[in-house]
Amino acid sequence: MKKIEKAGTLYIEELMNEIDANVRELVDTFRFLLKYQILFKGSGIEFAGLREYVPEHDDASKIDWKASLRSKKLYVKQFEDERDLDVYILLDVSNSMLFGTQEKLKSEYAAVIAGTLAYAAVESGDNVGFAMFSDDVKMALDPLGDISQYYKILRSMVDPRYYGGGCNLADSLSYLINIVAERTILFIISDFIGIGKGWENSLKMMAGKLDKVVGIMIRDVRDSFLPKGIGSMRLSDPFSDKILTVNLDKVGEEFEKLARKQEEKVENEFLDGGMGFVKIYTTEPFVRPLINYLELTEL
Repeated sequence: MKKIEKAGTLYIEELMNEIDANVRELVDTFRFLLKYQILFKGSGIEFAGLREYVPEHDDASKIDWKASLRSKKLYVKQFEDERDLDVYILLDVSNSMLFGTQEKLKSEYAAVIAGTLAYAAVESGDNVGFAMFSDDVKMALDPLGDISQYYKILRSMVDPRYYGGGCNLADSLSYLINIVAERTILFIISDFIGIGKGWENSLKMMAGKLDKVVGIMIRDVRDSFLPKGIGSMRLSDPFSDKILTVNLDKVGEEFEKLARKQEEKVENEFLDGGMGFVKIYTTEPFVRPLINYLELTEL
């Protein structure tokens, strides 16, 4: 991460504090925690049966009207808590994530999202696990439900040793599938650029094992759209040493077409497999698209 590289321990501490402050502000401002609880804690509740409605004790909104009409008495549904839910966050830290034309690099933007999810999970009483991947899994934390886990995740995300390299999503998912519990919700945070081959099958296997898988695609606007009317520029491939001089005005339309096709392929793999998917540009506040997603899927 370019901001981390320009200073030492003091700056890393400042960046970690900045992420922490952003996370807490966003959670409070957008009530993300509440939406998280509605969607994901709801999946940890099991229907146990019916009992007669007690006006002094029960919320009238909980009445099961179909059952009540059949029996001519008022009944409410009873639920039992299932075992704790694990949340696991898989964060892409490959070279393409170290790109940005906006206020934040994609990696920095993704760190705030990961931090918010981790904070929401811990505050909801769930265990949260965390891993960072590029060519392979760079580091991993087993799920834990203590607030100290949140701070371990923050410290990992500002450690420059974990950043850079290629992107191998397939191997990273294959690694995780052997260690995560079935009662897990997995968030994959990535730009999904240069993610290699064979990831589709690994993703399907993960979706088949876990309670839920959600892909969060982070994109800089220049990942999808090239600037107009600026002529030629020298561009470098984030995954190789290749540098090309390209006339952007000539290739812009084709570039945008191919970028859109690649984005749609990734999205379709998630949606066709019954998984969740959210695409967010670094120009927009990320919590709004996530809350929109939660509102759609809680029904």
